[in-house]
Amino acid sequence: MKPGMMVTMRELTTKLDEPTSSMRFQQPWVSPDTRVSPVNGGNVRRTKGARAARYGLNFCIAFTLLFWFTVELSAQSDTTTTTLSGQVANGTEGADPPAGFTVFALVIDENAESIVGRVETVTEPDGSFSIDVANADPGQFYRVVVDDGIYTPYVDVLPDSADEPISLTVYERTASLDKISVTSYSMVIPVVDTSQRIIGVLSAVNLVNTGDEVYVADLTDPDLTGFNLLRFNLPVGYQELTVESDLPSGNVMEIGTGFAISNPVPPGEYSMVISYSAPFDDGEFSYPLRLPFGAETVSILLPEDAGTVTGLGLTRSEAVTIGEGRYIRYNGSDYERRAELGVVISGLPEPGLSDQFSEFFDSTQFRIAIVASVALGLVAVVLYVVFVARRSPAKPTVSRSSTEGDADGARSTIIEAIAELDEQRDLGKIEEDDYLAQRQRLVQRAINDDSEQ
Repeated sequence: MKPGMMVTMRELTTKLDEPTSSMRFQQPWVSPDTRVSPVNGGNVRRTKGARAARYGLNFCIAFTLLFWFTVELSAQSDTTTTTLSGQVANGTEGADPPAGFTVFALVIDENAESIVGRVETVTEPDGSFSIDVANADPGQFYRVVVDDGIYTPYVDVLPDSADEPISLTVYERTASLDKISVTSYSMVIPVVDTSQRIIGVLSAVNLVNTGDEVYVADLTDPDLTGFNLLRFNLPVGYQELTVESDLPSGNVMEIGTGFAISNPVPPGEYSMVISYSAPFDDGEFSYPLRLPFGAETVSILLPEDAGTVTGLGLTRSEAVTIGEGRYIRYNGSDYERRAELGVVISGLPEPGLSDQFSEFFDSTQFRIAIVASVALGLVAVVLYVVFVARRSPAKPTVSRSSTEGDADGARSTIIEAIAELDEQRDLGKIEEDDYLAQRQRLVQRAINDDSEQ
């Protein structure tokens, strides 16, 4: 109903029941020329016939308004929902139509990144569907999803194109990887940390499923092995692995030699981005890059002046600029399934003199060297004290000679104790802190005994 026209039946009846000089009711049996004299202060005299006519007119007006109000509400209700319709097809040759599959229509708020509405239906025997969903507000769109029990393909629909037919495709499942192959495998080394001897690796893998079935790993199979998974090997000692892809959702499973993913792979082309860090030693990095699904092309990009790359079928190509860096590219092509490239990057920069000093000072070897130096210094002090004491002239008294003999015996005992303590430390039978404390006490005893003499 339009603004200003919302009235109740009681208000309408009251307004119609009020006398007014502009409203006159004619008795049906009175001729048009007969005048009805006003009485009672100018009010029109009401007879039974006039009263009946007045009530009849009231009913007609009220009925008309009620009918108009009902039509208006019906029109408004018809514009509060949108009908989304389309077809779910089975893309596997010879497979049955997808009847009885659940179809969801989601209303998604793009700004809030949240689902604000959801309705569902099921497909007809021929795979068709039709579903009514609330109208989308500005900044919202529809996502139509079909759940076939394996994965959930979907299509996004803008409100302006909601009246267009929607097409979705599902596939029969397979656990075979025979139709999956890699079209390109690119590996970039954007970071070479010489102080830590670590490289950062960023790989982009494009793969394709050329069949008409969706690959899904059967994780319930007791005979499942790594050869039945979509897997990729990584260098020994890799860390900080991240994997992103535009495949349907799944999990990343790290294994000893790399990782595998449980994502379904429908027919079509998909991309993966893999990043990690890996150690190198003596300026060399070795990576037995394996290609279980083959590869049409392989590219490895190494920063200019950072070394050279060798591997099966790889040849050096021109330098390219990526961002602010210059890279030398090494290319290979037409790799068979299960090929192993044996990539070796040699000539990687080693730490400079300052980096080596900093690395040494932060290392465990430096702490051990400090302890050993202190220990050797203490031994030198003890030996010096013993040597000087032995060369000192003895006093010609019996008591002095006797005391000096006792002191020599005590020093020998202390030196033997220090030697035994060193041996225990070398064998790992004593903690480093206890070793240092006991050794310091023994050396102090030797110094004190010599001072007293």
